[in-house]
Amino acid sequence: MTDDVYVDALSARQIETRALAWRDFFEIANQWVPDVVRLLEHQLSEVFPLFSLVVCPDNAIPDAEGYTQFEPPQIVLRESVYIGALQGNPRSRMTVAHELGHLLLHKGVAKARSTATFDSRKNKPFNSAEWQARKFAAYFLMPEHLVREFGSAEELAAGCRVSLQSARIRLDEVGHIKPKPIPDIVKEFLKHDS
Repeated sequence: MTDDVYVDALSARQIETRALAWRDFFEIANQWVPDVVRLLEHQLSEVFPLFSLVVCPDNAIPDAEGYTQFEPPQIVLRESVYIGALQGNPRSRMTVAHELGHLLLHKGVAKARSTATFDSRKNKPFNSAEWQARKFAAYFLMPEHLVREFGSAEELAAGCRVSLQSARIRLDEVGHIKPKPIPDIVKEFLKHDS
């Protein structure tokens, strides 16, 4: 489940463009905290009529938090990840977005899994299915236009319900962020929602 697969190269910009297009399609373009579980349970069937979300006991997939299959299209999650995503847990939300990235970026990769292993010593990161899915998850949960609304990694992490580490990385990617004060009413909401 954790093996990386060689895929057609996608640049960070290409992945970001796709993540934004999917946010638009799912009508969540400006949502700080899109409901990723609702997206899997209700909205993906618009694109993949045969899609199913499979939640299994944690011990059924001990070496991964989740994985994606294509025939039929499925995202399989550990029960703890599913429950965590329902509760807004940052790591669980990132795992769901990561698996969503595989589904939306890597259609057809399943056929090549046994023969097209990614080798980081020989291949560039742009050809790594795991790198692409990680990028997609970050761009999907923290698109640049929303990142720019926050003045610090702490505010971004709280506002988008992502880990502080993910927020710091994303802020570094976006570049120098001009501090923008968060309105008091929003700060109050974030205090009570945590």
